[in-house]
Amino acid sequence: MDRVITKEMLKRQDVHKYKFKVLAIGGHADAADSVDTTHAVSPLHSDENAGNEAATSSRDELVESLLKKTDEISSNFIKIQMKLEEQEKVFKEELERAKKEAYDQGVIDGKKAFEAELQASQSEGVEQFAKSVKTLNAAAAEFVDALEEIRQELTLAALDIAKEVIEDELHEHSNAIAKKLSSALIAELHSAAKVTLRVNPKDHGAVSERVSNLEHVTVISDSAVSPGGVIAISDVGNINSEIMKRYERIKKAALSG
Repeated sequence: MDRVITKEMLKRQDVHKYKFKVLAIGGHADAADSVDTTHAVSPLHSDENAGNEAATSSRDELVESLLKKTDEISSNFIKIQMKLEEQEKVFKEELERAKKEAYDQGVIDGKKAFEAELQASQSEGVEQFAKSVKTLNAAAAEFVDALEEIRQELTLAALDIAKEVIEDELHEHSNAIAKKLSSALIAELHSAAKVTLRVNPKDHGAVSERVSNLEHVTVISDSAVSPGGVIAISDVGNINSEIMKRYERIKKAALSG
């Protein structure tokens, strides 16, 4: 620490000798007005030098004391400055720690908020998916019902067409159909000892001609039998091969399925 008042500055201080006024002895007032004490009175000159030296020494001591005080103040100032720097360092560390804790807490809070939002989004997605599945199931059920209605309509249409075709065929070719059915029934009842075929009167002649060479087969006209149809009665069982009866069984089976 630089001193405010240096020793070189002290050396430049001027010290002047004090001149005493000499009083006349024995009434001679007009004696010399003044006497230089340095030359006139030797003892006084010696005392003055001693006093000046004492004053100079006291002043040096005062200056030295002031310089020491200045040094102490400077030292204390430096110490205070160092303490302030240390406090500033601690404050910065605490600030950084607080920032880190706030950041970490923010990350945790953000993660929790994200997880909560994600969970809510997933729940909403699952709920929406469940609603979509429910809607699809309802649509599928309606589609199945519609298909069933269409199937029944198509079945009925097909059966109606088949019925018309059968009726046309029976009207035009009932004899041929009755003969084929008679041959099929006789073959099926080959183990029977006696077989009676009941046919429509319209088909009696054609069927009788077909089985005329079979002694165990008898053909009987029956107006209850539809044209083209044949009912076989035997000792091993009876078979109704009427075309329209078969049609009705097929129609019932198709509609019940």
